[in-house]
Amino acid sequence: MVTLLFYTINNALLLLWAALFCFHKPTKTKNLVFILISFSQLFLVMAFRTGIGFDYNMYAVGFRNMVETGFGDMNYYDWEFGYVLFNKLLGLIPGFDYQMLMIVLSIIAILPASLFIYRHSEMPWLSTVLYVNLFMFFMSMNFLRQMIAVSLVMISWHFMKRNKFILFAVMIVIASFFHQTVLLMLPVYFLVKMKPALKELLIYGFILLWFYAASANLFDLVLNFYHEEYKESSFIVQGLSFIYAVLPLFLTIVSFVLVKLGTINLTNENKYLINLSFIGTLMMVTMAKHSIIERLSYFFIIFMILLVPVVYRSLRTKGIRYTTQSEKVIDLTSEKAKKILSVTFLLLILALSYVHFYYGLNENAHGCKNYETWLHLFDS
Repeated sequence: MVTLLFYTINNALLLLWAALFCFHKPTKTKNLVFILISFSQLFLVMAFRTGIGFDYNMYAVGFRNMVETGFGDMNYYDWEFGYVLFNKLLGLIPGFDYQMLMIVLSIIAILPASLFIYRHSEMPWLSTVLYVNLFMFFMSMNFLRQMIAVSLVMISWHFMKRNKFILFAVMIVIASFFHQTVLLMLPVYFLVKMKPALKELLIYGFILLWFYAASANLFDLVLNFYHEEYKESSFIVQGLSFIYAVLPLFLTIVSFVLVKLGTINLTNENKYLINLSFIGTLMMVTMAKHSIIERLSYFFIIFMILLVPVVYRSLRTKGIRYTTQSEKVIDLTSEKAKKILSVTFLLLILALSYVHFYYGLNENAHGCKNYETWLHLFDS
């Protein structure tokens, strides 16, 4: 109950800052103030935790062990070279311990995320709420190596949307020194260039069904030569709740429909966001069968939190107008209609995101349920 109250207060404060700075006539300055306050708050929660995150203790022990072995041994479990080197370099700092490591890692998680949302989101407050509710925040307290890779993917978005493949690829290769799964983003760079239309949605839907049906055989094939220890593990044979896929499915379908209706302007940036969100949806549907896919989904959830404001703004500014096969015109472009459409979409997204968050919190998503801090302020 204490933890539920703690996270509810955290969420309520984010909405309070949004109401104070972003709801009425937002400006870049107001958005910046919101980002500074909100992500400072999230940083404090993340940096001063203790034992929070399923992998927390593993990384704490790993830091001590890697520092003790020095630079003569650059291997540790199956952890990537970049993360091992990172720990050993920090270990050279006098008095640096695992708790300080968590503070440094929290900076690496929070700073890129805050800049990513401030620079690229049309509605920073909404993207911040989704950053928390869709577990990007929880993931950053658990999958620490992957968190670094995700942070670098956020930085690489600048190069992807400007079609600078070489610079994008350099960022992804650097990220792979912290978590190899990020190499998936190299072929994704080319996949996102396809136009998201209804015909493509049907093709994507077929791919989704095929991937969902064939996923077990695909895993058997891959695990014959990569991470064989995962064979028959719970990560492969057990899935997560389909509830986590509901919001991504809703967002993807709405986005494709609004592209068809001409409501969403299909700029390169919007096209990439929609396709990235679709791939993320594929991941989140499939993780209902194989929980390990969750790890891949976070490379795409970061783009969903940018797409939601795009859809809202498109509905608010353009509304919906289309002609049926019987040539009847459906015109929802009046100011009242646009407001109803956009607010309805916003409320649905927020409702689904809070269901996502509180359902996951009840399941102890990422091991973050029983929040504790080494400052002993909000221990539960």
